[in-house]
Amino acid sequence: MPKQNRKRRHETIASDIEYEIDAPKNKFRPFDEEAQAEEEQLNKILFGGASSFLKSLEEAEQEVGASCSNVDSGVGEDTSDSDSKERTPAWFDDDDDGIEVGQALEAQGRKLPSGGVNSRKNKYSSLLKHKFTAAMGTPSWASLDKRKMPDSDSEDEILRSCGFIRKKTEGQLASGLLEFKKVKDLNSETYSEGPFINAAEFHPSSRVALVAGHSGVATLYAVDGRRNNKLHSVLFQNFPIFCAKFILNGNEAILGSRVNHIFSYDLMSAKSTRIPLPPGLTRFKKFVTSPDSKFIAGAGKWGEVHILTAASKERVATLKQNNEVTALTYNPRGNLLYGHSDCGEVTIWDVNMNKVIHKFTDEGCLQGTTLSISSSNQFLAAGSAQGVVNLYNVDDVLSSKVPKPRKTIMNLTTSITDLKFNSSSEILALSSVDIQNSVKLFHVGSGTVFSNFPPFDAKLGHVNVVNFSPNGGYVAFGNKKSTVSLYTLKHFKGY
Repeated sequence: MPKQNRKRRHETIASDIEYEIDAPKNKFRPFDEEAQAEEEQLNKILFGGASSFLKSLEEAEQEVGASCSNVDSGVGEDTSDSDSKERTPAWFDDDDDGIEVGQALEAQGRKLPSGGVNSRKNKYSSLLKHKFTAAMGTPSWASLDKRKMPDSDSEDEILRSCGFIRKKTEGQLASGLLEFKKVKDLNSETYSEGPFINAAEFHPSSRVALVAGHSGVATLYAVDGRRNNKLHSVLFQNFPIFCAKFILNGNEAILGSRVNHIFSYDLMSAKSTRIPLPPGLTRFKKFVTSPDSKFIAGAGKWGEVHILTAASKERVATLKQNNEVTALTYNPRGNLLYGHSDCGEVTIWDVNMNKVIHKFTDEGCLQGTTLSISSSNQFLAAGSAQGVVNLYNVDDVLSSKVPKPRKTIMNLTTSITDLKFNSSSEILALSSVDIQNSVKLFHVGSGTVFSNFPPFDAKLGHVNVVNFSPNGGYVAFGNKKSTVSLYTLKHFKGY
């Protein structure tokens, strides 16, 4: 049987058919004499003809050169009686008044407290207006009562009313409501430093943060709020990290634990070195670095404080107080060291003379837990196991044995775990690990906490450590479930 030819046969295409490939479609109508005449007529109506239009431009240029204040705005507005006219809304939607609060909440699948402006029979548009004015106030461009808008009311005024756009940082931080934004978790690429995050340190000059915890993992992250990429990670076997600090201007990090040695991590070479602690020092769970990064003060047993040099890690002095040391902090100059105790007494040492120069009783404190001093050297905050934070003037604690607090902060009800001032000394962050979301940001100037932080939908967890970036643009909260939440504070510039 002859083999069939299975090749596909193609029909011949007539050569007289022309194809247009990728020809652009003509979106404009053909230009003819009729269209040209119509366009000239429109130009004459709008500009008085081509020659008149050019002449008007020349006259306008001359007027600008002579006096910029006399230039016509081109809007054609009549300001002769503008002061006497009441302003009206530029736009109104009939559908706005047709939606009630109950209908909107059912469509969104959420609930609000009943009564008042939240009444289900109330107009949903009224509820939204009320929330906006409560948070942002009424901008001048939206006010209907004003006879005339001021010169400063411009596009910038409109943008400033949208809190997430405003970038201006001049002036003092306002109290009441804080402008902030939740960004990507600082350690979102790994979440490997937990389960307990004990350190969330920002580099003093580079946009880098160090995160460390009970797993013995220390990780460096590039801080940008969008990706927070991991730069490097180091695992220290059988070495749960309780404390970590940058020293030597950020070129090195010191990691401490409950064992009789520490680790030094060189950021330039990415190498770690195991360093034995001096004799008699069996742990290094709590330590602070001096402002010039030349000395390290670590809490020992029986009220001892050991001073090590940052360069060689050798002990140069041993300080002593009557009771167990629970917290340490240097003053901004680095010449004084403050130590809290488990009996509520605070000891102040002169580190140049290596001796106690003063002691005072923290008012109402049975057991001290934390200390923090502002960068302005004006305020000292002391936290207790009873959930109370006392804010003192530094001059008062240096001159009196029973100083009166400038403010007693009682917004938290469980033991204070961490206290931190931001770089401008305008915010004091306080946290307690015992209850979820137990965090407050305190406005130092007004003596009040920010009412909108943490937000009602926050998932901060049990916060163990709080820290601000060098310029206050970021604040980090490390919890006991491997997460470091990161927020930006819009009043402050950048990192």
